[in-house]
Amino acid sequence: MDYKYFRDGLISLSSIQFIFSFTFLVSSIVLKPYIALEPKERDFIVFLTIINMIFGIYYLVEALKFEKVFRLEEKHIRKFGKRIGIVSLLYSPHIFFLCSLLFFDLHNLQIMMIWIIIIIEILLLGILIKEIYDLLFKEETERKYEIEQNRKVYLERK
Repeated sequence: MDYKYFRDGLISLSSIQFIFSFTFLVSSIVLKPYIALEPKERDFIVFLTIINMIFGIYYLVEALKFEKVFRLEEKHIRKFGKRIGIVSLLYSPHIFFLCSLLFFDLHNLQIMMIWIIIIIEILLLGILIKEIYDLLFKEETERKYEIEQNRKVYLERK
């Protein structure tokens, strides 16, 4: 995957995920009496959105550090790929827990927010899995060639 597309996509998706999760968290707490939200449902939503916000911040920080890592040797790039791959594996079950909210009797506004967050999470994990594949599982010569091409295009101009 192209360096710039991955970095920009990861920054935008993680920040949008953080914003929507924060909005869902605040709206679930503030609008509790108006949308007939049970305390157990609210606590589950708060727990899931806090986890979502933590991972959103983590991916944003990793995206901002990616340029520094990309300038280093290939072994550091592979370490980056492994680190972000392990974190993505830990994060992937979150989608199923978030989908379980769709089975609750929630307000339409909350269901819409859940669908938006699920779509953003799927896009985020998709872009991460594609980059992890490119960094770890491609043939070595193809990977090195692609890394050198991206370095020439994006990093040598600065």
